Amino acid sequence: MTTTAGAAWGALVLRVVLGVILVMHAYEQVFLLGLRDLERTVVRHGFPGAVAPPVVWYSVAAEAIGGILLIVGLWTRGAAVMNLPVLFGSFFLLHLPQGFYMRGAVREAERAAAIGYELSLMVLACTIAIAMIGPGSFSIDDRRRTFGRRR
Repeated sequence: MTTTAGAAWGALVLRVVLGVILVMHAYEQVFLLGLRDLERTVVRHGFPGAVAPPVVWYSVAAEAIGGILLIVGLWTRGAAVMNLPVLFGSFFLLHLPQGFYMRGAVREAERAAAIGYELSLMVLACTIAIAMIGPGSFSIDDRRRTFGRRR
């Protein structure tokens, strides 16, 4: 395998796995945790109550839409960049004060919650990497770019 082929496969794996993680996180927020619970969490972390609904909706939309775009490799850099505010906020406001190591905790209504920032840091780093390196060769973005050159 050449270096170029290895980079193409590496970008594909990184992009698709990151996209799946973001889509599943949006699913968790909407269907398992509930938007009201998320709004309360946002308020608990110092945001005004009026700001909580737009923050939650932006988070869900960025993760769901951005995750799907990352999976297929369409508008890849933009999809990664639109998730950065969510991921920076999650990392700095929620997980950083909890310490590095992930450990489980139980919230009200017996829901498991991850505590610690190691996973949050990894997802943030992967998103920054995709925003910097782009979609790779196995993507719609690359097909659109190379199709334009062939004309």
